[in-house]
Amino acid sequence: MQLSIHYYVLSLSERKSRLYEGFREKLIDIQDTKFPFEYAVDSSSPAKLVTRGAQLRDFFIQTDQYFGHYFGQDPLRLVVAGEKANLDVYYELTNHRDAMIGTIEGDYTLTSIHDLGKIVWPVVRDAIAGAHKNAMRDLAAAAKANKVISGIVAVGQCANKNTGATLYVEDDYHEKGSINKTDHSLIFSKYANLWEVLDDIVDIIIENVLLTGGNVVFLKSGSLIKLKRIALILHG
Repeated sequence: MQLSIHYYVLSLSERKSRLYEGFREKLIDIQDTKFPFEYAVDSSSPAKLVTRGAQLRDFFIQTDQYFGHYFGQDPLRLVVAGEKANLDVYYELTNHRDAMIGTIEGDYTLTSIHDLGKIVWPVVRDAIAGAHKNAMRDLAAAAKANKVISGIVAVGQCANKNTGATLYVEDDYHEKGSINKTDHSLIFSKYANLWEVLDDIVDIIIENVLLTGGNVVFLKSGSLIKLKRIALILHG
């Protein structure tokens, strides 16, 4: 399964599970017949407390089955959020363990979708590439060898043509635009047809690099000013 900036987030609590679809730090709350999924755990008597653990396991098994419906249609990587005890139970029961790229401990039931996206994205980002302490040194060495392409137009033209390349991009860099259906070239928003759906060109480039077996390194804002915020080290 290919790593991607497109992913799922499953938020667990003892009474409710929610599913989100993420793209970088942006989350979409999936609300349909399966999610949010609520489960009534009855612990009003000592006898019922004995079955509380079994009820919780049933709840998470059903949650995992519901998640499987979406995963079967679009098998993206998964981040699971919840209290540690709930994460442990879910990890034991899930059929989607291989899809999980990280967990976040805590109850995020009341966390806004905007804030949750900001919390989850670093986990996904680090799973893709993580911190790269020698990024600037590697870029300088590659530049001396004439293997660096910089600027979104030049990088975009090579992103899906050079297998195993390494992309360096500032974490908050976005450019709205679309893809030319004829030659797959990048079209910036001011040149795009008004009827076309605008995407994030930077995200398209990231996905193309990952799909061709390359690596992506995210750097803090301002790190790549001289390289116009995005650069590609060609492989080979």
